[in-house]
Amino acid sequence: MGKDSKLTEYLYNKATNIPKELIFNNTTMDSPEVYKEVKSRPEIKIITVKKSDGTNRSFYNMVKKHGLPNRTLRWCCDYFKEGGTSQYMSGRDNLLLIMGMRNEESSTRSNYDFLWKNTQWKNNTWQGLLPIRKWTELELWLYTIHNNISINQKYKMGYARVGCAIACPYYTKSTWVLDKHWYPTQFKRFHNILDEDFTKGEKWCRLNCTRKEYHINWNGGLVRKEPTEEVVEEFCKYKGFNNIKLAEQYFSKNCMCCSKSVRKKDEIAMNLKLMGREINQFKCKKCLIKDLNLSKEDWNKYIEDFKIQGCNLF
Repeated sequence: MGKDSKLTEYLYNKATNIPKELIFNNTTMDSPEVYKEVKSRPEIKIITVKKSDGTNRSFYNMVKKHGLPNRTLRWCCDYFKEGGTSQYMSGRDNLLLIMGMRNEESSTRSNYDFLWKNTQWKNNTWQGLLPIRKWTELELWLYTIHNNISINQKYKMGYARVGCAIACPYYTKSTWVLDKHWYPTQFKRFHNILDEDFTKGEKWCRLNCTRKEYHINWNGGLVRKEPTEEVVEEFCKYKGFNNIKLAEQYFSKNCMCCSKSVRKKDEIAMNLKLMGREINQFKCKKCLIKDLNLSKEDWNKYIEDFKIQGCNLF
């Protein structure tokens, strides 16, 4: 329902009368404007990815299993777009899939040619065709306006893209300002999830940021190389430590044996629990298990027991 897809459909209709099938990949997190428009066109098949038991997959349920998508781990497209198409087309041969992807959209797509195959397609008889791959954003909009091609209402609300509302890690921060204004309920729901994710993952140490900062830096990467005093103090309060020096031990550590980064909370906690809270050298999980002659089962059992005992290091 975006400008690229609409232009592609318009050009197809202009070029040929060959019958086509229109499909819409339902991410389960699109905006009301998108769903309203796609449902107004009964000729469009809405594809929702199914689980093995036949029920629909949901983005928010998938978050519970895979965590939040980010710029280095964008599993949402794999499941709801590429995966959705593959699942729906399964068992059919000799298909030509015509899509509105453009080279200008990303560094990955910059190398796409007019003929293209998705690596997730298991059927070698499927062929992708990208008729507008060389079009620029400006050319696309000028052609769309000149030919009076209908556009999604969401563009008129200030958005540059209309898909994957609220939670796409590739949206710009200015988009999040629009989300908060236009979709306050969905925005609040997603940011409650961010808040829970930050706390459970103890992102103070992993990203060197405060809880508030995470809400504008959740989509990937360190916020800064070293934590600020505010970051350490906030983490100290969360852990219930009465010693700021103990809180500082959770930040930016490297294994004394193999130099591997030690950033996971349970690794840090196990070092402090088993080797003493005053240590200034740490070991990664692999080296610590080896030195203490533990099995992976022993390691997991220790962590589980320490958490049950209420140890605030974990």
